[in-house]
Amino acid sequence: MTSRRNMKLSEKFAELRRNGEGALVAYITMGDPSPVESLAIAQSLIDSGAVDVLELGVPFSDPIADGPVIQNAVDRALRAGMNTDLAFEISAQLDKKVPIVYLTYYNIVLQYGVKRFFESCQKSGISGVIIADLPYEEGAEVRQACADNGVDYIHIVTPNTSAERMQMILAESSGFAYLVSTRGVTGKRASLSAGIKEVLDRAKAAAGNTPVAVGFGISGPDHVTEIISMGADGAIVGSAIVDLIAKGATTEELQAYVRSLKQATRTVRAVVE
Repeated sequence: MTSRRNMKLSEKFAELRRNGEGALVAYITMGDPSPVESLAIAQSLIDSGAVDVLELGVPFSDPIADGPVIQNAVDRALRAGMNTDLAFEISAQLDKKVPIVYLTYYNIVLQYGVKRFFESCQKSGISGVIIADLPYEEGAEVRQACADNGVDYIHIVTPNTSAERMQMILAESSGFAYLVSTRGVTGKRASLSAGIKEVLDRAKAAAGNTPVAVGFGISGPDHVTEIISMGADGAIVGSAIVDLIAKGATTEELQAYVRSLKQATRTVRAVVE
């Protein structure tokens, strides 16, 4: 039996903070390698007990923020017939033991209808939404639709975001703030970007009480440990998981991988109440 209550991101991050853990945010592309298989993969990640937040990519034909691994996953998903209606159908079937967030592009939301999209998020148990290509200045309608439906609007900031602009953007972010660790697109990297600690410190100062999770280029337990040790509230891992799916990893292999990532979030930190 599925649970459709939107588990609040604020509840999950508060629980993790009390336990002295960072969050593992795991990303997959919906519909890859097929809609039915992606439903099973998503549920297996939830059932692993290792994923704190599940991030589901709603495929868009021109994913400009994504590197080759996720672009190829999007292509496979679209060829398999994935669409926005199916995304909501799949989401509604998932057990909401952890918060589930969408990552998508504004054209998907606009074509579906902003009001209808966020009403459907609420009905299918989506806790938050990230829109990769929507500038802050153009997001008023989305922010209102999120507020009307109890859905967190997770804003993105990058190393290029000025301190003043970061303050403005993150004042509006709820659930968590998404800090891009590096310039460029998503993808696995051998090491974290130089200077990420300084950018993270700026983001955390701007975000106030809103947790900050770091993504792009985080592809193994060592990276997770490093970013959590720097003070990040969460680590977002996408391309590494999507790559395993593309290579035909079994459910057991995927679960073992995310468990290794989760173990790396258990860095001892002072609990700040």
